[in-house]
Amino acid sequence: MMKNRFNEQCITYSQMNLIFNMRIFWRRLMTWMRIYVISRYLGIGTADVSFERLYIENLDFGNMLRIHFSRSTSDRYSQLLNQFSIGLRELISAQIEGDFDTARQSIDRLLQNADETAVFLASINPYFDETEWRNLLTIFLQDTVQAANLFASEDYRMDIEYFDRLMALSNTMGDTFAQGLYDYITSGVQIEDNLPPLEDQRCVTYEEMNLIFDIMMFWFDLTNWVRAFMLSRYQSVGNEDEVYARLQRVVTDFINNLKQVFGDTPAVNELQLALNAYIDLIDSLITAQLTGNVEQVDLITRQLYQNADNIAASLAAITPYWDQDEWRTILYNNLRSTLDETTMFLTEDYARNLDIFSTLISQSESSGDYLAQGVLNHMFSQR
Repeated sequence: MMKNRFNEQCITYSQMNLIFNMRIFWRRLMTWMRIYVISRYLGIGTADVSFERLYIENLDFGNMLRIHFSRSTSDRYSQLLNQFSIGLRELISAQIEGDFDTARQSIDRLLQNADETAVFLASINPYFDETEWRNLLTIFLQDTVQAANLFASEDYRMDIEYFDRLMALSNTMGDTFAQGLYDYITSGVQIEDNLPPLEDQRCVTYEEMNLIFDIMMFWFDLTNWVRAFMLSRYQSVGNEDEVYARLQRVVTDFINNLKQVFGDTPAVNELQLALNAYIDLIDSLITAQLTGNVEQVDLITRQLYQNADNIAASLAAITPYWDQDEWRTILYNNLRSTLDETTMFLTEDYARNLDIFSTLISQSESSGDYLAQGVLNHMFSQR
């Protein structure tokens, strides 16, 4: 078999979706792992419920592999993922109990799991490189343990950095998995030299694909950092000002990415103002809730819905491929869930809180899909 590679000058729509799906899996996994770590060390939420969410993510990914591999293969991969999760749970338990011998043994088992996973992946697909995956999984383990140690010590100075590092690693792992899976599916079907020229098919460059993905992940990132900000306000987890600045950067990065596609237009600048206003309103809403100012809560809630209208109008003004009514529906659904999330933080109903956050993650993926499709259509219309 001849190993195929993605043509970086012509990533097709199906290839792009494969890459995106793999990247999103690793992001979801890291997000739920972080929630589980917080529930264990800080007692925010029910640890069993958080672990169940993490367990389900692993099963879902294993089930996805059944499209290409046998049931036993997909089950084995889910098992390896869950062994990692269980190993992390044992490590945290040992740390909390001050049992450092068991903690070291847990780390050894986690390293063994990384090695077994790398060997397994290489055994089911000749396009998965054992050494490459061992290195990636080891880095994943190291960064996850370091992030957990921050919560164990309640020293949050490096928390934002490690969260960003894990999110960046999710892209690398997603790309690597997608490339190996694509090569496996198309083995012997095509050779890079025989790919059609760029103008003969609807495709994007690897660089354009990364830009689309960054835009697509805006609501996913916003959902995560809004939650982090809520944790800093309601539970004093992390430095409030630093998390707020990181939340603002989500908007700045998104706008800068949009400008690469649509230019520095009035509509894009209006969108930035509306999104920054959204963050300010969330901050004000939390303050009103914490002080018990019901009238202010009601006022800010109305302002948030007006803000959603403004965001929808700005997005629709950027390109005809984004519909204002569609965005209004998307944003209202997101806002209702976000308002529920703040209430559950206030009342410390963390079981319900996780249900809402799971809904927000799903909504963010749907919003991201709509964002990405509009960007892609705009790009194609310019050619």
